[in-house]
Amino acid sequence: MNESRLIAAIVLAGSSLAMAQGLPDPRIAGAVLLLSQEPPAKIMVDPPLAAPLSRGQAVIGFRTQNIRLLPQFGPAVAAVSPRIGHLHLSLDDAPWVWVNASGAPVVLNGLRPGPHKLRLQLETANHQQLDEGSVSFTIPPRSANAQNPAVLPPSRRIAARLVVDPPLAEPLARGVLFVAYRTPGLRLLPQLGPTARDASPPIGHLHLSLDGASWYWEDTSGGPIIVNGLAPGRHGLAITLVNGDHQQIDRGVVSFVIPVPTPHH
Repeated sequence: MNESRLIAAIVLAGSSLAMAQGLPDPRIAGAVLLLSQEPPAKIMVDPPLAAPLSRGQAVIGFRTQNIRLLPQFGPAVAAVSPRIGHLHLSLDDAPWVWVNASGAPVVLNGLRPGPHKLRLQLETANHQQLDEGSVSFTIPPRSANAQNPAVLPPSRRIAARLVVDPPLAEPLARGVLFVAYRTPGLRLLPQLGPTARDASPPIGHLHLSLDGASWYWEDTSGGPIIVNGLAPGRHGLAITLVNGDHQQIDRGVVSFVIPVPTPHH
């Protein structure tokens, strides 16, 4: 048997074995399971780290199975296999949610003392829920010596800034805030503490707060900021660029209006 016939026989045998075992045909380049045949997507949520809770901060890790978290959205992406999705996050049963597509731990800061609950909904790229998890925790009373992060003094300023685009108009009509931004001179990474503060090139992250709330969530993804389920009316999103030690470098506020939905006839 010559070489070409031997290769053909091996491929055919592998194909027959694969089909007998219910596996994708290896003759098909890049073969993947059909989306309908993929196992269910799941989310597992870890308890918050103990030490940050004493500082009014919740650091919550999670894991997902059978899904890739990516900032890609819409019906076309929802049909892609392997499955693509993201998280909808809400604190204390708030009616609005923010989107996490990075896979990094959820970090909440500035929380008032007392009990809290974070809900994590695993969604398709078209915002259809696949699974849900939640975690409850308690923030202890703050120490009298607790201090809020400060603005960097001039002697330690770095050449970084925050550039925020206007919200996209079409999502606003659907009650969704979609804001892109850039951080020239600074890399967004989930690295915190004094060592990260003094890193070169500089690294940092964002603090995000909606409608003047005292608490904020942190973002290191570099992807667009997406907030869903907002009530009609005027809103404001504060975006603060900070270094790895949570000290302010730059700040911007996005003001926007969610219109009243038009009745469909």
